[in-house]
Formats: sequence, C-alpha cells, structure tokens
Amino acid sequence: MKLQREITQPCKVFEENGQVMQAGWAKSPVFDFNADVSKARTICRREGFFINNHEVSLYVALESFGREFSVKIAIADLLRGGVISDYVTRKTLRSKEELPEEYGEFEYSDKYLRFRLISAPEGCVLKCAFEDFGGKEMFFNLFLKRIISDSMNELAPFERNRKYFYFKRFSPCFTAKGAIKVGSMQYSLSENSSRAYQDKTRFAKPRPHNYQRLGADCMIDGQRFTLCLASRVGDNRYGNENCFFCDGKLEKLSHIDIKGTPKRVERPFYFRGGISALDITFKPFTVRGAAMRAEMGNTIVLFGRLYGAINRVDYDKPLELDNAPAHLILSEF
Repeated sequence: MKLQREITQPCKVFEENGQVMQAGWAKSPVFDFNADVSKARTICRREGFFINNHEVSLYVALESFGREFSVKIAIADLLRGGVISDYVTRKTLRSKEELPEEYGEFEYSDKYLRFRLISAPEGCVLKCAFEDFGGKEMFFNLFLKRIISDSMNELAPFERNRKYFYFKRFSPCFTAKGAIKVGSMQYSLSENSSRAYQDKTRFAKPRPHNYQRLGADCMIDGQRFTLCLASRVGDNRYGNENCFFCDGKLEKLSHIDIKGTPKRVERPFYFRGGISALDITFKPFTVRGAAMRAEMGNTIVLFGRLYGAINRVDYDKPLELDNAPAHLILSEF
C-alpha cells in the first residue's frame, strides 16, 4: 500500500465555510488551527504527555470533551513492578477548558488536585499536587526541554460531513528533568537519561470511537527511538498516525494490522505492516498474573515491552526492538 499524502506547505485546517478540505500528514506543524472558523458544535481537546526513564513512567492526560473536563495520571514503577493511577472529572459551565493551542498557561484546581501546565518555545513545565492519589499523596515538578526533532502532524476529515475532523500533533521532542513523589517513593529524572513526548489532539466527531495506540520512547543502540501506531479515526486514506522516529527523524508507516484481545489485556498484542516491513509483539508486564495497567474512566494504559523488528530502516540490518519498554493506550471517546 502506498504511503499517504504528505503536506509540506503551510495550510489552514478550516476553509471559510468551516469545512476541513485538506487531508494528510506532515513532518512539521504546517496546519493552522483556528477553532473560531469551525462549524462543529463542540471541539474536543486533549493534551497528553508521556515521561519516562529506566525506572519510572508517567502518563498525564488533560481532556476537555464538551462540558466535561478530566485530568488522568498514571505512574508505573518499572523496576519494582506496579502502577498507581487516579483521575478527576468535573462538569464545566463553559463548553471548553482553555487548554493552550500553542504556547500559554493552564491551571486546574479542586479540593484534591492542583495542576499547572506552562507551554513555551523552550519547553513545558508540569506541576501537580494530588492529595489522595490512589490512596497516597503524590507530587511532581518537571521541566520538559524542547530539542530539535520532526513531529507527526495528521489531519483527517470525516468524508460524509467535513465539519467533523480529527487533528493530531505527536511530538517526541523533549528531555525531562525534575522529581516525582508518590507516598514514600521518590523518583529523580535528569535530562541525560529521561525522555518525554507530547500528544496534542483536537477533534469533532459524529459518533464514539474505540481507539488504541502503541507507543514507545526509549534508547536503542545509542539512538532515541519513538513509536506511534494507532487505530483509525476519521477519513484517513491520505494520512494516519503510524510512524516511528530515530534520533528525531520521522519514518512514515502505512496500514498496520493489529491482533489482540482488549478484554484479556494480559495477553500479547501483535502488529504487522507491509511485506515484513514491521513485525512486532507487545507483551504487557504482569504482576501476580495480572497485566500491569492503569484504569482511568474510559482509558486503560498498559505497560510492557516490545519484541520483534522494523525491517524498513535498513534491510541489511533491521531495527531490533527486543525487550524495548513500551505502552499501549486503549480508550473510548
């Protein structure tokens, strides 16, 4: 199957009539997103971060879906095994929370949780204090330093009614430093050994979707490797999220076949693409026979490892992924 349409020149997401006529993907932020032009009744916004080193993984998602706003957080101890997660959801009087479209500040607070996001050209600051986080007190203060890297930018309209759309920017362009504290456990992150990616999504859809995305962000043979394999949302014949990055350079992937058992998440998931271009297996970590996972409302995050190879990097020397740390996100939205 041929690769989808790559867009290289700046363009607007919405036409003057509010419809989305462009479709495709880009290696840089070429899409000009102006929500005021959209004719969709509600634009949903999601800001996700994944931060990790050899010891700990932190998942953070801020979701503004209509008049409901959620903060979802999961922390996995990769050395000792185990996940602690929690989330808060509140109804809002406004149709959206003011998540920054590019740079700016966002704050959320209630009697249990205080969260602050500062986004700037040089990077992002994430601060959080959660008084009852899975029964423990949790705190983190992190600075994500922006580095030079490609990003995966996808725009997929819905074919029948193009006021509906799915717009994504996946940016594996950060190192991380700071501290995470959960109960008596404390984790220190340094920018020499810690990585982070940002997953920014905006969408308006006519119906609910089941969505899953396999992700990884780790070092392999001295190179930073980041993976994004996702299921279909919208009319993405001209673009999808499937890609990987080696030292900041994006390599596009086409259709991926996925086999798994979402209701038996302790079992492996299999990903195949092209003529042996990609053949990998995701195996969740297990603790006493149960998958190492976080459940936060309609979102499940599984923590595990990859096995297999990506052959299209170099047919004489495939990219071996055996034992690479990874995560699988299962969601309904």
